[in-house]
Amino acid sequence: MKNPWKLYDALIEGVDPSWRVDHYSLGVTWCEVWSGEHTGIAMCIRERGPGNMFPAPEEGMSLRAMASMIKSWNYLEASLGAAALNCYYNTVDRARDLGGFRGLEITTGAVDQEKRQVLNAFFAFQDEITGKKVAVIGHFPHIEKRFGERADMIVIERNPMKGDYPDPASDYILRDQDYAFITGTTLINKTLPKLLEVAGDHCKVSLVGPSTCMAPLLFDLGVHNLSGYCVTDQKLVDRSIRRGEVFSIFDAGYMVSIDRPE
Repeated sequence: MKNPWKLYDALIEGVDPSWRVDHYSLGVTWCEVWSGEHTGIAMCIRERGPGNMFPAPEEGMSLRAMASMIKSWNYLEASLGAAALNCYYNTVDRARDLGGFRGLEITTGAVDQEKRQVLNAFFAFQDEITGKKVAVIGHFPHIEKRFGERADMIVIERNPMKGDYPDPASDYILRDQDYAFITGTTLINKTLPKLLEVAGDHCKVSLVGPSTCMAPLLFDLGVHNLSGYCVTDQKLVDRSIRRGEVFSIFDAGYMVSIDRPE
């Protein structure tokens, strides 16, 4: 990709300039941004790197301005930028219009987490990847059980656990895979454009996890599937983030899955 910033600029410019930030917070694991009834979340990456590169965020500022923070090399700022993008692109209405709920009935009441995550890529693709060569970018919980027993799987991780490959291995490994499941946090750390370039057309790419920005323009850059997250209960997700809870966010929304149009 000759100019990887084109992806970021297109995502930012796609945000309606009339939307304002009504609330935001940075938690231990997740951060959130509200605009009206809409909420976006993203993983809170605390590898700060340089100092602040953008003006301090404020409630009432333009959502587009906050989304522009995704370009920061201060990953804490970029995390907030990702949440702002997701506030705009990951709404229930947008996901429904794109077929992301696959007929699921949406409710804000008590629903078992398994039902809320039935469209999680690591559940939905289990049969499809059986016997295939699969790379997973990011060490997701229980990934060995979900994919490792079905596929020839390699996990690539920035902070490798035992058995993982370090992230520079992506340049070599992705060229030889049938499937790649890439964490949405790669938009935050700026590695996504290069990963998509290396994966090429031969590899089916799914962008996965609550940090995933479900913007259809990503389909034009080589993504085949967007498996992200929509918040359906603002107050509950806010409470989960403020308490520093990792998995209870899934009680406040649904995983959704959007395929690239054929």
